[in-house]
Amino acid sequence: MDDNRLFREGLVSMLNDHDDFLVTGSAANGNVALAEIEKTKPDIALIDIGMPEKDGIEVTQALHNDLPDVKVIILGMPDLSDEIMTCIEAGASGYVLKESSFDHLVETIRLAYRGETFCSPKMAASLFSRVAELVANKSPKESVKLTPREIEVISKIAEGLSNKEIAQNLSIETQTVKNHIHNILDKLQLHNRLEAVVYARERDLLKKKQ
Repeated sequence: MDDNRLFREGLVSMLNDHDDFLVTGSAANGNVALAEIEKTKPDIALIDIGMPEKDGIEVTQALHNDLPDVKVIILGMPDLSDEIMTCIEAGASGYVLKESSFDHLVETIRLAYRGETFCSPKMAASLFSRVAELVANKSPKESVKLTPREIEVISKIAEGLSNKEIAQNLSIETQTVKNHIHNILDKLQLHNRLEAVVYARERDLLKKKQ
C-alpha cells in the first residue's frame, strides 16, 4: 500500500514473481487500503507510513484492533525514529526501510509470516535501545509479580508467535491469550508487547525455548 503508483505497481509485479507469494490487492491511500484488507484478509500487509487520508500509523492501529491476525510491515525512511516507535506501539510487526533491497523485503515478509518480529538492521539498535529507555523510565513496580502463565505468554511473544499460535502452543483459547497480555501490560504499566518483552528480558524472566 503506497501512494507512489510506480513504486506500488513495481513492488506488486516483483512480489508476484515469487511462487510462494500471492498479492491480494493494492491501494494508493489509507482508506482504500483498509477496505481492501478487510475484504481480502491477507496474512501480511505492507503499509507506507506516509500514505494520504489515513497514514500508516492510523491503518496499523485499525488493523491491530479489528484484524489482529494480519501482520503489518511498515515501509518508511531511516530518519523517522519517533514514527517507528509509534508504529510498534500501534501493533506493527516491524519496520523496513524503503531503501532496503528487494531480497531483504522478501526475507522480511517470510519472517513476518512465521510470526517473527524484526526491524531493518540500520534501525534495530536505536529502536531497541529506545524501547529499553522507555521501559526503564516507566519503572514498573518491582513488587509486581507475574504469574507462571504470564511469563510463558511473554516468552512465546519473544519467540515471535501470534496470539493464535500462542493459544495453540499452550492449549488455551486465543481470547485467554489476549486477556493474559492485557493483564501483563496493565500490571507492568506498559503499552505494548515489545515493551513487555524488553522488561522480561532485562529481568531474565523469559523461559528458554524447548
